Amino acid sequence: MGRALLPGIAAALGFGLAFGHVQPLGPPALAASAFFLGLALWRKAVPLLWLSALFVGMALIQPASTPRHLVFQLPRLVECTGVVTDLPEPTAKRLSFVVHVENLGVRLLAYGPPDLSVFPGQRVRLAGRYSEPEPLGYREYLRRRGIQGLFWADQVEVLEESPKGLFFWTAKAREKIHLLFSGLPERSRALLSALLLGSRGLLSSEEKEAFRQAGVAHLLALSGLHVGILAAGGWILLGLLRIPKAWRYVLLAPLVGLYVLLGGLRVSLLRAALMFGVLAIFWLLWERGWVARRWLDPLQGLSFAAILVLLLWPWSALDAAFQLSFSATAGIVLLFPCWTGSAFRRRLPRFLRYPTDLLAVSACAQLAVLPLLGSTFGYVAPYGLLANLVLIPWTTVLLWASILGLPLLTVPALRFGIGAALGALAEPYLWTVRALGNLPGAVFPVSERFGLWCLLALWAFLMLRAAQEELRAPFGPWPEPHRAWPG
Repeated sequence: MGRALLPGIAAALGFGLAFGHVQPLGPPALAASAFFLGLALWRKAVPLLWLSALFVGMALIQPASTPRHLVFQLPRLVECTGVVTDLPEPTAKRLSFVVHVENLGVRLLAYGPPDLSVFPGQRVRLAGRYSEPEPLGYREYLRRRGIQGLFWADQVEVLEESPKGLFFWTAKAREKIHLLFSGLPERSRALLSALLLGSRGLLSSEEKEAFRQAGVAHLLALSGLHVGILAAGGWILLGLLRIPKAWRYVLLAPLVGLYVLLGGLRVSLLRAALMFGVLAIFWLLWERGWVARRWLDPLQGLSFAAILVLLLWPWSALDAAFQLSFSATAGIVLLFPCWTGSAFRRRLPRFLRYPTDLLAVSACAQLAVLPLLGSTFGYVAPYGLLANLVLIPWTTVLLWASILGLPLLTVPALRFGIGAALGALAEPYLWTVRALGNLPGAVFPVSERFGLWCLLALWAFLMLRAAQEELRAPFGPWPEPHRAWPG
């Protein structure tokens, strides 16, 4: 029961937040949480603690409704002044950023000209038009994040030129990288920006759909895969320099944190960074003999990350990025040890273990997210395993080529050659994604209730497994007291 404490709290908190979005309870839920917490401490019962976390989640959600006066004001909005509150994100035709409108007290998702240069903390004056997000699901998604609508700005005037802060310098670094990539061919620039910075808006809708049909859309969403690729490269480099493992964690942890900021502080990146931080702290404690190595449990690190993310961003419980990221990681944590401990893997030659391990990791992750993908997109991609086996190593090469090539792109004499080399890696990558997505049977349509059917199938499997163990029990070894009986 002790190993299930944190996972149970994380799951209960997530379900509570999801229920809270459907029916917010507010203070009554907080009172119920306090009651079950006291009962859990008195009875020392973990399930009661899970109930307390469930009601905490329901209490954190406040009804997302537009004030009555704004219902009339926002549709007539043609000019506003506010403060940029997040990292600007370039798209093919516009630059998107969130602005807090001062006199109205609301946040709007603004779209400005593509050559616009704005940064978090700046006060800006926008002139254009307001519109309601469409479709309804997208509108609800923005409302959960506290964004009341869209503002299409034809003119943007920066009122304050020199804001300060960590997000400001992060945005400056992102803009510098985008400028360095601007000399590349358009498609190569879009791909490298998506893989390195998560700027998927530069890709065309056809290219993003090709990634989904090939079963590799997760490569465009910055996640633990990208953090793992970069951290593994840094780990190998530090190992070649003979730096002890504990110091490698110390040196890599701030670099991972910097990449999380550079990637836009996304949920999946924060989850990966938190798990890496937990691993780093554990390793330092283990080397000093303060903890036992068997105490390391990735499931606890994943649960801790989920709890922290849900408390920071309660809206993320219903966010597809959160669900896919944590489900995929949970699938790897829970299912991959079945492969690593199998006799079949031990019999494989060493040179075959890396590709089969990569295939097994991909299979575990895709099996875990299969119900979510089918329910969200209406189809599944049967060739996802093959596509991941080909494209994950290729993505590793592209990411490190981009990182090593960025300093060289600042040298005018080398810019053309480095750009051509990066384009030579990126163009075949996109062609391969399209080819895999266009294979016969690459898209397998499923119904809207596909996720429910998957859950029912899992329940049936667990019931059959329990029944199988129950039938085996009478034919197994006798219990210890019976072994002393005569005969």
